[in-house]
Amino acid sequence: MRTTFVPAAATEVGGAPVRDILIVGGSISVLTILTLALVLSYRRGDARGLRQVEGVVERVLGIPGWAAIPSIAAIGSSLLAFAGGFWDIGVHIDIGRDEGPLGTVAHYPFMFGLIGLFLSGVLAVGMTPTDRSASSAAGVEVPSFGRVSAAALLLAAGGSFALLGFPLDDLWHRLFGQDVTLWGPTHVMFFGGGLAGAFGATLLLVEGARAAGKEPFSGVGLWARPLPLVAPILGGMLLFIGTHATDEFNWAVPQYRMIWQPILLVFFSTAGLVAARMLTARGGALLALAIYLPIQVLLATLIGGPLERTPPAYPLFIVEALLVEAVAFRASPRQALRVGVVAGALVGTVGFWAEYGWSHIAMPLPWQPGLLPEAIPAALLAGVTGGVLAAMLVHALRGTLGIVPRPLAVSVLAAAGAVGLAANAAILDAPKGVTAAMELSNVREVSDAAGGGPTTVADLAVRINRADLTENPTWLYVLGWQGGGRFENRLVDRGDGWLRSTAPVPIGGTWKTFVRVHKGRTTLAAPVRMPADPALDFAGFPARASITREFARDTTFFQVERRDDAPRWAWTPASILVLSLNIFLMVLVAVVAVRIGKLGAAIEDDDSSSATSNQTTPVTSVRWEAPAGTPAGSR
Repeated sequence: MRTTFVPAAATEVGGAPVRDILIVGGSISVLTILTLALVLSYRRGDARGLRQVEGVVERVLGIPGWAAIPSIAAIGSSLLAFAGGFWDIGVHIDIGRDEGPLGTVAHYPFMFGLIGLFLSGVLAVGMTPTDRSASSAAGVEVPSFGRVSAAALLLAAGGSFALLGFPLDDLWHRLFGQDVTLWGPTHVMFFGGGLAGAFGATLLLVEGARAAGKEPFSGVGLWARPLPLVAPILGGMLLFIGTHATDEFNWAVPQYRMIWQPILLVFFSTAGLVAARMLTARGGALLALAIYLPIQVLLATLIGGPLERTPPAYPLFIVEALLVEAVAFRASPRQALRVGVVAGALVGTVGFWAEYGWSHIAMPLPWQPGLLPEAIPAALLAGVTGGVLAAMLVHALRGTLGIVPRPLAVSVLAAAGAVGLAANAAILDAPKGVTAAMELSNVREVSDAAGGGPTTVADLAVRINRADLTENPTWLYVLGWQGGGRFENRLVDRGDGWLRSTAPVPIGGTWKTFVRVHKGRTTLAAPVRMPADPALDFAGFPARASITREFARDTTFFQVERRDDAPRWAWTPASILVLSLNIFLMVLVAVVAVRIGKLGAAIEDDDSSSATSNQTTPVTSVRWEAPAGTPAGSR
């Protein structure tokens, strides 16, 4: 059964109903109060149920419950939030805008996932042992509270930032109208906060293990270590985030230049796989892949199956994982920087070409030769910067930053390279005076159009007055969306100056259908048909048998919900503030990793993954026990 949803033309714009705001705000408040009450009870030595869970977790994992419980809750909440967000994107692409936070079922897992991530941070801070001898030396002294785990603070900051995006998203809609794009400022808060929270959860496990006298990255065999999957989980999360940062491309509804997709896929895959491999042992990158891929396949299958929405395409990262494993096969953890550079270069070249081929098999918008002049150097730089930053994270967590010459300069240089790539990708052009002569023929009714049900379709012929834009473009296709499904079809030149669709295009119901062209920095769209939208006082663009229409920047048509009377002076500062806070969270990740890394001893070159020895030197594990006489409430 398809998700119940109000058609785009009937929904309100500019903010959620007050009823929804009260319900969501009240739910968050109640859950926060209950969590704070649980924390206060725990810190007094009570909260018997939580302590029983803590005891079970400690026996199973062998690390303190104050680290394990919030981490597990945060990881589960992050997956729930991303699954809900993934589903919600499919709903928006197939149907259109919603009526608010409770306007679609897909919002519920997303909302409760964000709330769970936030409350996991509250729990992590509150469960920090009051006894200094049982707490982490990497912790931070908080006035009037005591020492708090460094990773718990990171988890709390990330969870708070992500959850804050939920009410701010409604405020943003009220000020500027709805921006139907994955990369809107408040949506970027979800990504940045979720990424910081994921780092906080995994680093909290490492901090807890080291506080217990155990080394999760020791020279013993992988499965003999405490928390053998902590690094692969982190790597899998980075693969997952990299994939979903490109979801507009995966669904063939991008509003940004195609160069973003290879940059993000190469950067995140290199970072995740190098970190997973160099923090574990041989096979670490494959373990990260084994965590990411089943979850990704399951979610896409659910969306395209029981949830009956258009499923996205997605990268596999198999070649990239094999490349990282090959480069690191005989490498010591102390050689992480070399591995990061070499593996990054290979992922940015060989891995890029693997994804190029995969895009022609699975992607709705395959990468084209016109992308290559810019994408080849950009992918190489993305791979190297991702590999270097992952290597610096590895050295930070292993406590071996001292062996890297000028580690801060290396990290800043790599980060600057990544920011430079993003800045270049953000530059685009929408020249004036580009027009499309359109002719519709063979108009007929069909019982189903791209999964959207019965509608009117027609064959489309297009003549663009700028022939240079149609020669070797990055994309040139017809897009239909928000008609109950999604439609895409490449335009083919028949040699007579006219471009023709190879399948009938939808022009009825709630379908929004466009001709789209992208070449270099130019991205343009021209409407074939857009329905009227009374809620926006938008007259629409009716389908005509023969008409000439002017191209414009994609967002002109894709984000018609934006308000013309919005305070534009606030848009840029607000966007800059969100980006700055995301950068701050990534800096905080680095600071916390360095603090936790100082707890661990440097790994010797004769680790099990070293090329110089087949022998392993196990690190003695000290089981964590509460100091004698310590009351249960201060563990």
